[in-house]
Amino acid sequence: MRIGLLGFGTVGKGVYELTGAREDMQVVRVLCRRELELPDAQVTHNFEDILRDDTIDTVVEAIGGLHPAFEYVRDAILAGKHVVTANKALIATYYDELLPLTQRMGVMLRCTASVGGGIGWLSELERVRR
Repeated sequence: MRIGLLGFGTVGKGVYELTGAREDMQVVRVLCRRELELPDAQVTHNFEDILRDDTIDTVVEAIGGLHPAFEYVRDAILAGKHVVTANKALIATYYDELLPLTQRMGVMLRCTASVGGGIGWLSELERVRR
């Protein structure tokens, strides 16, 4: 998996460090507003660099909020890239719009981390429903 990482705050840096220890994942480019040098990934201030990079198959959104996160995620999906996000606001607001796009483009939107706090009660609801 070759990753375009959006954001390098606490979450983005954690993703970068986590993938650094794996051979099956590599962060190729990082979108970051501040100046940053990384030994094994290109840093960019322009999201288009990630969209146009055909070697990137997955975009990890770690910037949070609604905008420009929504536009970046939507455009990544439309560019045929899988997307991973833990952005609760984004998923709560735009899931119904993003899901049909993923189906049309044949890519995946992975967002279970955005609802992780609800997992305990979701399983309880399933149990009660039976």
